[in-house]
Amino acid sequence: MKIKQNPEDFRVEEVYTNIPDGKKYCIFILEKKKWTTLKAIEAIAKKMKVSVRRFNIAGQKDRQAITKQYVSCADIGKQDIAYLRLKDIKLTFVKYSDKPIMLGGLDMNKFKITIRDIKEPLQPIRHVPNYYDDQRFGGYRPNLHLVGKEVLKNNYEQAVKLLLLYPFPTETENYTDARVYMEENWGDWVTFELPKGMVNEKKLVGYLEKNPNDFKGALKALPRQLFSMIPQAYQSYLFNKSLSAYLKNNYEGEDREYALGKLFFCDLPLEIDWPIIGYKTKGNEFDGLLKEEGITKEIFNHEIPQLASEGLTRKAMIKVSIQMGKFKDNKQEVEFSLPPGSYATMVLKGMENVNSHKHNY
Repeated sequence: MKIKQNPEDFRVEEVYTNIPDGKKYCIFILEKKKWTTLKAIEAIAKKMKVSVRRFNIAGQKDRQAITKQYVSCADIGKQDIAYLRLKDIKLTFVKYSDKPIMLGGLDMNKFKITIRDIKEPLQPIRHVPNYYDDQRFGGYRPNLHLVGKEVLKNNYEQAVKLLLLYPFPTETENYTDARVYMEENWGDWVTFELPKGMVNEKKLVGYLEKNPNDFKGALKALPRQLFSMIPQAYQSYLFNKSLSAYLKNNYEGEDREYALGKLFFCDLPLEIDWPIIGYKTKGNEFDGLLKEEGITKEIFNHEIPQLASEGLTRKAMIKVSIQMGKFKDNKQEVEFSLPPGSYATMVLKGMENVNSHKHNY
């Protein structure tokens, strides 16, 4: 099973209603391909010569896809949107509002996906576990949960190392060489010359050039959305691991692979709210997992208030209505909608035929 062979194979569009009128924020639709959301916003901010902190989004969108999402920016005008030109980016003005776009505030995401290299038709399903997928953990470098764990434990230097060093097999040669050089010359910040695409790595190194050994400050110099996502990635990892174990112990189904191992899938109408562990999460059912991880709930009561989390819940299962296209020439098209924060790639994993588990997401 292969998806995202071409950006056109994976289309996602946000549905965001009830945007109030006003004047403070310019609301527009960002249509992009071959850009991550954060890098697209950074490029737009640079072109407009405004701070990236003025921008708000409802959620991250894939790089290898054609995506449409709502964005707000304080104190810019319709003409700023109209005149901006960036490759593979299109901006469409919507309205002015007194409120910014809020994280998770959209109604739903609509997907249209072409799946290739399948030997048999996809299995129709009605329910899928509401797991977090690879994108939550860093995409091609799926270690953001490990970064989050070290940050929550106040091991800031190790967190920075996990972001800068240790190349993954999928990385290009120049990225690999840069990470190896940084490891061999750790602390000699002024000698680091990083490839053009290493935007966040450059932010870390640039801060450390001026503030050697202030690793906590370096992390805080990252884009606001990314900095907040770091501990959330670790909470997401714990959510996946605990929910998968619960489902496997209580229901029939099968394992599916993802970047961090295996997750258990079943197609059941379970109405369960599953905890995202924080320092106020009640009960002792997670004590075994926390012991295995070598932590306690108290690490989520972090010294940086922005990173602290009391804990909350997330639907364990989601209901999905899938429009199945015809299976032909080893490919099939599907269309469906999901609530904010749910992953289309997890729906595809749930639809994968039992006899063909190899996938390329």
